[in-house]
Amino acid sequence: MTNISEYVINGTGSRWTVGTIILVQLITFNETGGPAAMIGFGLAAFYAVLASLCKSGTKAVQISYIRTTHRVDFFCLFLAKWMDILALFSACAIVVRTLSSSLDAMTGGVARMYILGRNSAANEPWPDVIGVVVIFILTGMFMLGLENSRIFAVLMTTAVLSTTVVIVIVTGFKGDFTQFSSQLILPNGLVGLLSGSAIATFSFSNDSLNGNFVQRSFGLVTIILVLLSSELICGCFTTLTNFSSVNHAYEAVPLLYILEVKDFHKLIPAVACLLVLICSSALLELFPEMYTQIAQLTKSEWRILAKQIGYESRDSGNPTLTIFTGGSLCAMLAFACPLENLTYILAASHIFATLLRSFHFLYHPLRPHYLEQQNDSSSLVYSRLSNGTNYKSRNCTGSLRKHIWCLRKYTNVCSSSSSAVAHRIFTANREPSPSRPLNNEENEREWLLLGEPSSPKDPHSKAPCIVESSVLSDQISDIECITLAKPENMDTEDSSTDIDAIVDEYKQKVKISTAGPLDRKSARVPTANSWYLAIIFIVMIVLGCVITAAGLMLLEKIVIIVGLNVSLISGIVLWLFPRYSQANTARPSLITCIVTLLASCILFASSVTLSWPALLLWFLVGFLLFIRCDTWCCLCLETPNIRLHGGVGGLSAMSTTTILTSRPSQGSFGHSQLVCQS
Repeated sequence: MTNISEYVINGTGSRWTVGTIILVQLITFNETGGPAAMIGFGLAAFYAVLASLCKSGTKAVQISYIRTTHRVDFFCLFLAKWMDILALFSACAIVVRTLSSSLDAMTGGVARMYILGRNSAANEPWPDVIGVVVIFILTGMFMLGLENSRIFAVLMTTAVLSTTVVIVIVTGFKGDFTQFSSQLILPNGLVGLLSGSAIATFSFSNDSLNGNFVQRSFGLVTIILVLLSSELICGCFTTLTNFSSVNHAYEAVPLLYILEVKDFHKLIPAVACLLVLICSSALLELFPEMYTQIAQLTKSEWRILAKQIGYESRDSGNPTLTIFTGGSLCAMLAFACPLENLTYILAASHIFATLLRSFHFLYHPLRPHYLEQQNDSSSLVYSRLSNGTNYKSRNCTGSLRKHIWCLRKYTNVCSSSSSAVAHRIFTANREPSPSRPLNNEENEREWLLLGEPSSPKDPHSKAPCIVESSVLSDQISDIECITLAKPENMDTEDSSTDIDAIVDEYKQKVKISTAGPLDRKSARVPTANSWYLAIIFIVMIVLGCVITAAGLMLLEKIVIIVGLNVSLISGIVLWLFPRYSQANTARPSLITCIVTLLASCILFASSVTLSWPALLLWFLVGFLLFIRCDTWCCLCLETPNIRLHGGVGGLSAMSTTTILTSRPSQGSFGHSQLVCQS
């Protein structure tokens, strides 16, 4: 039951409903026909498995760390999430358009005539005034504290099964099973098949293959069940319709049109009522998922939108401003766009998000974590940071430089946190502060505390701090370090017994292991040179995918063969490059990323024709928000404030002992920093 509830929360039920009841009709009647739709849903299910593998790798990504260290990685993941939000906007608008068409059918078309006039098209109520009213009512209800429950999920499932039974009964009475052999398999050619597959990808959730083996197996079974139900509806619509590639009016709800043509007039109000129930229940899952995605961008993990947008109301407990923002954007999209454009926007944005994730995991294991720095080998060395509350390294003032995205990149993270381990190294020499001179007694205590001999290095020495070691910290906090090194916690007589007790207690929390250069035969890790060369082959893989997609759209066999060969050969060469092992992680393999990238480019090319203006506008808005975040929200990294709070009173000045460590290897350089305050 836990897995089922998680899938309901992730929107699997609503996506299954949208795909089985709404998208199947649109693809079969308006896009490709029945046989091609059945093939397209099979391709969409295979693509859903690849997309789920790529999205499962993002669960282990620390967004807050990537945001401050790797701006390109953060931009890819943010843009993927940004496109997911657009896909949810489009899905809500499509569901609302179906709901308004069903409401109009329940009134016999009177509502459309009163609002849009007698000369308005009967196939689709557009501009959708009824849909805008429905969205604003739903927005107000969620702002007042409406929450989705299992009752709505049960009602939605019951309505979907009832509608399926009605379709099967109508097929048994009026279906023509010779349509399977008489209809063309690809009436709109290969492009029509790919466009139908692109639209069908939203029927499958990308969160299906998360967790352990049992959860992944359950997710795979869910994908198969969604595929089987969609294939059943496609087969029924194949017998009830005769698809023609000649341009015809785009039907918003083809099921109601089929019932009218097949002389089932009395079933139209009942089926329309079921569709209203289905759409209402699906909105209760899609709408919270949409504004939850927006609210996540206000958290400290992402820090894209202002925190005020994500504030929750005391009365309802919901983020009212986030709900109002999402509802307003969804209402504008539902009112302005025709249904055909909405389906292509849904497909393109959903596929583009998967494309970005696959591209991120394609280059991530090939990039060295730290670029090589020229440092001489030496033994373990400790150095003291300068004293004072407003510490700022000399390198921090000039550490900003332009990046490839024309954004500022921080080469040193000059901040103090509760964690004692950081992945940056301060290259400037540390000098003791004259405000609090250290005597030999305190030096002796510090070096005994760190497990060193009783003759410490002169703290005033100007020798460079070059290190060669790796430190693994078991989450020892700065307050614990300060408490251990307080003079009042030590014996005034400096007995060796008390010092040994402190050392033993400290060593239980901190482990120091010395390591030399890595063995190239036992572990092949990326180097700076291998990374620069890998960039060339990554660009060739992307170029090959684009060439293949263009060849499929233009139906040029030579272009398709060239694109596939470029991608295949570049992928084989890239497989031979050193990379970090991902055997113990949930991140996708290199082959999975390449295949997903190729499939995403092909499906994206088939759906971008009618959706590129909306995608371009949404991309520019996201890019401007990203630049604003980098310019205004992350300036706190430049001027860190290191202060003592509350329970550490009585110390006018603070001395910080830093263990600078590195683990050099051929082409990679790892750093860590252990800060103990005393």
